[in-house]
Amino acid sequence: MKRIVMTVIAAFLAAGVLTAQEDAASITQRIEVTRQYVPELGEAQKLDFPPRMADTVTLKPDISYAITPTPWKSVFDTEPIAPVAISTAEYRHQRPFYLMLGGGYPAQSRLDFYAAFSTPRDIRAGVYANHVGQWAKLENERGTKEPASWTENGVGLYAGRDFGTRSLDFDIRYGYNYYTTMDKVWTGYMEPENIYYHKVQTSLTFGDAFTDLSRFNYRFGIAGSLWGTVVENPAASAFADFGWKAGRRGAVVVGASFEGAWNDWDTGDWYAALVPEYRLRTDRLSLHVGVKFYYDSFRLSATDCGSHFFVLPKVGVSYELADAFIPYASLDGEIGTGNYLELAGLNPYIHEADIAGAKRAELRGGFRGDAGDVVTYDVYAGYLIGELPYFLKTGETFVPRLAPVNLFYAGAGVGLKLPMGFGLQAGVRYDSYNNAGNFWSGRGGRVGMGIPEFTVTGRASYCYRDRFSVGISVEVLGERRFASLQNLDTAVPATVNLKVDAEYKTGPRFSIFAAGDNLLNRRIYRCLGYPALGANAVAGIRMLF
Repeated sequence: MKRIVMTVIAAFLAAGVLTAQEDAASITQRIEVTRQYVPELGEAQKLDFPPRMADTVTLKPDISYAITPTPWKSVFDTEPIAPVAISTAEYRHQRPFYLMLGGGYPAQSRLDFYAAFSTPRDIRAGVYANHVGQWAKLENERGTKEPASWTENGVGLYAGRDFGTRSLDFDIRYGYNYYTTMDKVWTGYMEPENIYYHKVQTSLTFGDAFTDLSRFNYRFGIAGSLWGTVVENPAASAFADFGWKAGRRGAVVVGASFEGAWNDWDTGDWYAALVPEYRLRTDRLSLHVGVKFYYDSFRLSATDCGSHFFVLPKVGVSYELADAFIPYASLDGEIGTGNYLELAGLNPYIHEADIAGAKRAELRGGFRGDAGDVVTYDVYAGYLIGELPYFLKTGETFVPRLAPVNLFYAGAGVGLKLPMGFGLQAGVRYDSYNNAGNFWSGRGGRVGMGIPEFTVTGRASYCYRDRFSVGISVEVLGERRFASLQNLDTAVPATVNLKVDAEYKTGPRFSIFAAGDNLLNRRIYRCLGYPALGANAVAGIRMLF
């Protein structure tokens, strides 16, 4: 399961049509080791199609003290250090094995292992395993400590082959996730439930990388999984992308996709989408204009079911007046799936329940720039209207719900690359939202969705000759509000999180890392009633052998 960490990231809005060359995933998003990534000893950016892999500690260093995921993506999140990076070809011919092993206090564990088989240059195959766990007790809302352990695990096999400009990739994996619930209520008759499920996934893709549209490009992919406490609930997805040059500077890209999940085949949610898009790129102007056609169908119960057809916009434009000043604007709409697997990525402590897929449209504009690769910045504002999921706390677990939302946001982020290996990053964001009335059991008003009123982040870092790197980060979250049966708008006070990280590379194949988080020992909530670890640290090694 992809679990989103740091403050203001959500995978829910990322569900949609898999058209070619979409924006790369945020580095702060927690990404499990899969065949789509290349092993790296430092940061990794997800590419559109070429195989890549990322390791647990790099993208998940603070999983045990993550803030509650919220339904949007921020550009301010500070990135982890990146002391070493190697390419796929270098990796295959350097060493066949990659290992990351780490542990922390209070009790935490990390493991990533990757083994590549010896194959010809145009063939790749291997196995991988990843694990992350937290085993400490935490103080509940009644002031007593209780077990709060959780673990996420996966093992898999991948294979692929290049056929000229096209590639074929296959992946199969098994995952097991377990979460101990807190604030349990003992009835004397039944032990309160913990949450766990198994998941078996497989995927197959074939086609072009969409890097050269002077010729006709295509790519197909299918994926399927079975999941649940007993592996019996199916999920499936498929996509087909086509692209070709249109005129001297333009291109046409057409994407079609299907995604769905079912719970014992009795309830479920699925959609099919078609997205034709025209793209134009000149020396200064970048433009894309498209339309998203969605057909969505859901069955949540015998009486709560239906289907809808939607037409949503996909428009974006930017104009480079100078390297340091690029105004831009976009209008985009999207439909997500409301199945359990999707929602568990936002809150793992939910009941095995589905909701209808959320629909939203977002208008965004701003300006960004890059001054001599020394200063990069982004200033923007936006307005989102539609639906977003929230999680109603019922005892020790949560029930997913949808609420209509009008969200205004504005912010800015800046990064500085200073001489002698120093760097600075900072960002600020303001969010204001309200809900339409009578959206939940006939009750109006505002519902707590975990969205902070403001977010401030900052990071200072230093890197010495690709050997040693160290950084200190701070994150300030404004007041957030969550929903429970007793109060749909429960306030959680503002908080601050202080972090440090360091890594020392002893050679081209070995490095030692360490990181500390919540060093001010503040009460930081991932979701209502589930505090993150207090002051804690994790350390370990990465090696190629």
